[in-house]
Amino acid sequence: MNWKSLVLFILLVAGVILLYQNFLLDFDWALFVSSLSTFHPGWLAASVAFSLMTYLLRAVRWRVLLAPVKRVPTGPLFWATIVGFAAIYILGRAAEFARPVWLTRTQQVPFTTSMATIIVERFLDALMLIAVFALALMTVELPGDAAVVLSSLKNAGWLVAGIAAASMALLFVLRSHVAWIAGYIRHTRFPAVAALVEDFARGLSFVGSTRILATVILHSAALWMVIALQSWFMFFAMRLDFSLAAVTLVMVAVAIGSLAQLPGIGGGFQVAWIFCTTTLLMLPAEQAAATALFAFVLSYAPTIIVAALYLLAQGISVREFTNSIRHTRSEFV
Repeated sequence: MNWKSLVLFILLVAGVILLYQNFLLDFDWALFVSSLSTFHPGWLAASVAFSLMTYLLRAVRWRVLLAPVKRVPTGPLFWATIVGFAAIYILGRAAEFARPVWLTRTQQVPFTTSMATIIVERFLDALMLIAVFALALMTVELPGDAAVVLSSLKNAGWLVAGIAAASMALLFVLRSHVAWIAGYIRHTRFPAVAALVEDFARGLSFVGSTRILATVILHSAALWMVIALQSWFMFFAMRLDFSLAAVTLVMVAVAIGSLAQLPGIGGGFQVAWIFCTTTLLMLPAEQAAATALFAFVLSYAPTIIVAALYLLAQGISVREFTNSIRHTRSEFV
């Protein structure tokens, strides 16, 4: 055993001891197991149905974003969205390339054009996340002990909103000056890069249409209303009776926490869930840990299963599709 392995082993043992002393020593395993095994099948089915509905709404919004470039039917966009999000859940954020790769493969939309619409979607989602968070803050009723946690969530929310707004403004600037930028790059003898910039800007064509921009914002609002309801139904499925506003606060924290996690395993999702349900909703640690595992599986497993079945029906192996994502990522990053 080399010294690096020895240090890692010592740190692991120390972590297990600290975890046992501070968390597992008085852990009520009976409550943990009962929290995992007690669920409402009706609300569980409703949560899964609304989860899949979010992908349909995302596909409709994506169709509107792509309309100035190419009219793509909702069906292919729906399956591209399902496959893309399943790839993110399995491979991590590097798999953001999955959706544009799939769309290029099936609908011949330029990769960089499709990628531009994906980036816009992420900015819109960040802004809507802040909007539902603000609405929840105005209506939620929580114990006084939660005031410090709410203050931290507000600060994180404003930070995300600021980054999203600034990034959106940069996209508007890029779309307005794309001819000059591409011309300058081409003048410096990088024609391939200039072509990529022009393809990317085509994905921002909706910026020039007030009607399309308003439609996209309305679709985003509807999408996040459904996401909030899906989270609420998931709480009911775990027999947790809290207001929609309280559930929305947890949903926002989990969405932010999910940005930092291990592919296929999680981490940020579960930590954010346990932190919010224990400090905001005052759940026992055992119940919070159990429901965090339940919520993680319920949020990700249906998407992965549906995507895998679709790929099999198309005669595409998961390994083949994964390799195509990695190959495309290596070309552009």
